[in-house]
Amino acid sequence: MNSIQRELIESVEAEKSAVVATTDEESTAFAEQSKRSAEQIDRLKTRLGKLIAEDDRPQETEKLAAFSAKWDELKAVDTRLLALAVANTNLKAGRLLAKEGSAALDRFVTAVDAMTLACTDVTAIRSLSAAVGAIARIQALLFAHIPEASETEMTTIEAKIRTLAETVDGALRAAGPSIPASASDASAEATKAWADYQRIEAEVIRLSRLNTNVISFDVSTHEKRTATTACLDALTELRSAIQAGPVATR
Repeated sequence: MNSIQRELIESVEAEKSAVVATTDEESTAFAEQSKRSAEQIDRLKTRLGKLIAEDDRPQETEKLAAFSAKWDELKAVDTRLLALAVANTNLKAGRLLAKEGSAALDRFVTAVDAMTLACTDVTAIRSLSAAVGAIARIQALLFAHIPEASETEMTTIEAKIRTLAETVDGALRAAGPSIPASASDASAEATKAWADYQRIEAEVIRLSRLNTNVISFDVSTHEKRTATTACLDALTELRSAIQAGPVATR
């Protein structure tokens, strides 16, 4: 009995570590550790079931069945939870945006700065400034999108991003005719950097929408906690039934 409780607690702790881990390797390692503890619980439960069957005590049999039912419910939660935890889509979205996204943004700003320095048309300069401001706001919105749990709010953020993207496209088109030939390379680089950024943006949103880290944390905090408490309560009742028997040796 004590071994089952110990393994159950270790499984829960490993699951929580898998949920909050910051790398795929750590998440996978903790998830495997949680699964190993769960497998050991199954083995211990099977052995205990055989002992109870040999003694043929109805109350113990009933309490074991109740514990088994709660344990099966907890394992079902874990199966879904650990799959979400190791997917790490929100973490991947954050890393992608912080690295590749920021790099593309820097390339865009550097290219636009070169275009601005070469340009003498005030209206074009204002358009280029608007483009830089819009892409910077997109970056901020994407960082807000990644941890967002509400699908409605994510949709709202994406709508704002689309509007800002139209601002960038419009600003580049408006400034284009006024950019001198000396800045043609910078103009081409700005166009390429913007295209690269948009591809990264789409992938960030796709990963963020999967929301596996957000969902796994919510499941761990609420559903898993409830299932764990029910399982431990059932185990306590089983222990009490065994201890109340003629020989309390298990």
